[in-house]
Amino acid sequence: MNVVVVGAGISGLTAAFRAQSAGHHVRVLEAAPHPGGRMWTTSASGLAVDTGAHLLLASFTHTRRLAAEVGLGDRWICLAEGEGGIVHGEEIESFSPERARDVLRFGGLSLGSRARFFLTLLRAREWKNELDFFDLSVGEGADGEDCDAFARRHLGDEATDYVVDTFIRTFHFHGANRMSATYFEALAALLLSQGRFRPCALRGHMGVLPDALAGRLPVEYGVAVRSVEPRPGRVEVRWTGGSAECDAAVLAVPAEVARSLLVSSSAAQRSVLEHAESSETILCAYAVPLEAARHFEGAWVPFRESPLVSGVSNDLCEPFDSGPRRVLSVWLHEEGAKALHERDDAFVSDAVAREVGALLPQFDGRLTSLSVDRLPRALPIHGVGQVTRVKEFWRRGQGEDGIWLCGDYLNHPWVEGAVRCGEKVAAALGAGAGAPSPKL
Repeated sequence: MNVVVVGAGISGLTAAFRAQSAGHHVRVLEAAPHPGGRMWTTSASGLAVDTGAHLLLASFTHTRRLAAEVGLGDRWICLAEGEGGIVHGEEIESFSPERARDVLRFGGLSLGSRARFFLTLLRAREWKNELDFFDLSVGEGADGEDCDAFARRHLGDEATDYVVDTFIRTFHFHGANRMSATYFEALAALLLSQGRFRPCALRGHMGVLPDALAGRLPVEYGVAVRSVEPRPGRVEVRWTGGSAECDAAVLAVPAEVARSLLVSSSAAQRSVLEHAESSETILCAYAVPLEAARHFEGAWVPFRESPLVSGVSNDLCEPFDSGPRRVLSVWLHEEGAKALHERDDAFVSDAVAREVGALLPQFDGRLTSLSVDRLPRALPIHGVGQVTRVKEFWRRGQGEDGIWLCGDYLNHPWVEGAVRCGEKVAAALGAGAGAPSPKL
């Protein structure tokens, strides 16, 4: 089978790699001059800066296996544990959610809130083996309610504002009211697995994985695809100055881009793509003296504490003594990013640095701007109804007319989810149009 993969992000590269390994003839088209999409690393002032994904977890089993297959097994490292947690007033309350009982030790909540949270997690044992956080299409989650309403009903306002909403904002940038309660239930199931939230990374930074995958594939860069159109028994992919026909086209691009590329689409494809939404953020990277960041791991920032900064992360991919400076990555709440949308990079960097200095005094006046990356389509929003809609699409509609959608917006959160989605698409390619994809 001849397969054209549009997009060389981690999901598209995984799909292409697995399809090629299965004997398909693969061609990857990428508009950018490099692979990786939101999983790439640039250089600024001699320091490596991850422009999107900057953290892996011990639970990323498929990602780790993939890294080993392309010769990066020895680069997968567990990060040193440092100081950090959730900003609460003038303090940072330590919070390391590796297991359910850790909630009881979180000093940022009253004893009553901690008890309610702990009991809710214990109840999650009922669905522990039925849900999969990295594939929200698995099992029967509570998709009729959003995370905010679900959490306030079960946990109360305090735990919702300082843990649930904060977690979602730190890792997705938007509020819990925009996320399906299925996400909370699947996350709770994952939390019950001991050690699943231990932070890991790839030595050499995130870009090494997509670079290694691309090195094993026929990737063409600088090819901006203009349209994808199904023909009788074929699919035509067109770009400026060229076109190609194939048996199947994998659109491994954000949902908004896929929607614009499809000349004609099926009802199932339209239903998924027209309802898909993405969050927006801005990533500001700073150089900071080693002595200021030596023991700092990161901080989640509740919206109640700052309407601008959602999270701060110390780049811990290399040993602490690797140089005199570290890279501090600062992410913004969606509301903060939109408020600064029209401002120039210098203004944004200065405003964010001042806010970080106020939240974390050890960095006040010690941040040197490295880069400002605006991410209008940062991460998909797994909203109420959309989880069920996507789940049904995997059952009926995926692969229709030789068109395969691929990406984290298809109920596959984070890097691990994107990798698994690529694997599901590749596994289903040979089964034909509309065939259900196996759980991997």
